[in-house]
Amino acid sequence: MEEKIRQLKKKLSGIDTSDLLGRISINFVTFADDTNVAEESDLFQKTNLLSPQKQLLYLAGLLISTDNLCENNSRITETQFKGIKRDIQEITFEYVKKFIDISPTEDSPFPEQARKNFVSFEAFSSYFDTGILRYEEQTEELIKQLYVPFDTELIKLTSLKISDYLDFFHFVDAAYRASYKRQQEAMEDVRTFFDSINPHAKDPRKEYQRILDFGASDTRKAVVSAAKNLNIVTRDEIVDSFGETVADTLLQIFATKRAEREFLYYNGKNPFIKQPLCWLDDNRLFVVHPQFLLNAIYDYLTDILENPKNDFAEKYKRVKAETVEDLFSSLLKSIFGEAAVYHRSVCEEAGTKEHDILIEFSNYLIIAEAKASKVREPFFNPEKAYTRLHDHFHSDSGIGGAYKQAIILKKHIESHDSIVLFEEKTKKFTIDSIKGKTILPLVLTLNQFGGIAINTSNILEKEPDQPYPWVCNLHDLENLIVILKYLQKTPEDFIEYISWRIDNHERLYSSDELDITECFYLDENIRKRAKSENIVFPADGPSLIDKIYYEKHGIPYQHPLLKPQPVRRTKPGVNDPCPCGSGKKYKKCCRQKEIYD
Repeated sequence: MEEKIRQLKKKLSGIDTSDLLGRISINFVTFADDTNVAEESDLFQKTNLLSPQKQLLYLAGLLISTDNLCENNSRITETQFKGIKRDIQEITFEYVKKFIDISPTEDSPFPEQARKNFVSFEAFSSYFDTGILRYEEQTEELIKQLYVPFDTELIKLTSLKISDYLDFFHFVDAAYRASYKRQQEAMEDVRTFFDSINPHAKDPRKEYQRILDFGASDTRKAVVSAAKNLNIVTRDEIVDSFGETVADTLLQIFATKRAEREFLYYNGKNPFIKQPLCWLDDNRLFVVHPQFLLNAIYDYLTDILENPKNDFAEKYKRVKAETVEDLFSSLLKSIFGEAAVYHRSVCEEAGTKEHDILIEFSNYLIIAEAKASKVREPFFNPEKAYTRLHDHFHSDSGIGGAYKQAIILKKHIESHDSIVLFEEKTKKFTIDSIKGKTILPLVLTLNQFGGIAINTSNILEKEPDQPYPWVCNLHDLENLIVILKYLQKTPEDFIEYISWRIDNHERLYSSDELDITECFYLDENIRKRAKSENIVFPADGPSLIDKIYYEKHGIPYQHPLLKPQPVRRTKPGVNDPCPCGSGKKYKKCCRQKEIYD
């Protein structure tokens, strides 16, 4: 495998930086009319890659880790690019083979090592293959919620505050979008001109002269300029907006120069993910997509603030855990509203044996344990990876540890017909008629753990008579609530869903909880099939949450299982609520994205 990677790097060294980054970038831009947004936004279909986002980011990392040896004006052909993608696909398959290279025996058609390898592969795939499954607005809001309380500490550590980092993202995002808008406007002028050409003109020479004149016109110059500056932001522009000191600090953190680096492996430290702005010369930087800058900002702030050597480390850990619990509590309240009774910091005995959230709804008790722990990077070696995953999974901060907490409370409650517990650690409350209630264990995580969270059956250690948990991360729960509202579902519908998920936990496999949610509510056959067969939910194809997201931004999105919805296209006033549903004013939200213009 190493030789394949080195051969690919050698090939990449002869390719122009902006040319290949531009080809990578185009995959993350949706060019579509009202009928094919779903198709054009499907990375799997557009690229024919196994894990398109991470594979393209890996390719970008390999490119900027080579010396630039290309000849002037050397352009990559479509055939060459397809060959490079084949190389990336082959390298990815080498990793996959490492995890599935298990030989069954007569005594054990699915040996124990195969189970461990499957779990290791799920974690490896989630960590290195799956992109962050949240929208830019969600990432930005999460940064504010988690990190603004530590602005003072952040200024001491980095000389910048949260708003500086987010303003930088918005600046790059606006420049990126403006570069595409300039190109679209220039190309529209070209189309308008050529539509005006009369092929049946009585004097063809005049039409020919018009074409020659157009070739030397300002429109032609605008097309050339727009193409040259597509995806480009300059240091001068950044300095003008932020000042030289702040600009240089931000660029030192998030911009990189192309140079030979010993970055080889798919699971290595990808320099492009850490520094996604690429210098083309002393002034110009290439932006593959602003989303990657925002992700890099989030990762950077997380690493800085979560350093255990910080003198505020214990305070940070406590405040973050409380914030995450608050976020989940608010989301659950948005589902059940006034129909439920909510208890926080629930103790079995006053001040001890604490649990996060307990909800009384109808004949159900929902025990929710919230965890803010990071995803641990898995090893490439399947055996070592499983050991590391197992230990973290079952630790007090892991999914298994949270599940154990929920089951302890579940069993404690079930041992009584009426029980006194304590909320906010010391305030008494009573639950009656317990025998007629169903108790559902939920594990709610800040971060995304992929397949091992969606189906825990191959790693979770549980008692045979206890249910599996429903595990959901913060942004999947946010999006699930959006789906519930869009489909006009009730709290009872939500309870039906998580009850079905728990009952059929072992038979449902996916890398994204929302794929299961979508099928549950839109495909009647899924519930029948889950009773008797294992179901794998593919990551490609039309997405209900994407449909909702695009329609909120005024873009029609056709979904095969739903009728088209009317889409608002009128431009809102600057002080009107933003149509995207963020709750902010239009001028503070989508105005700069020019979606409704």
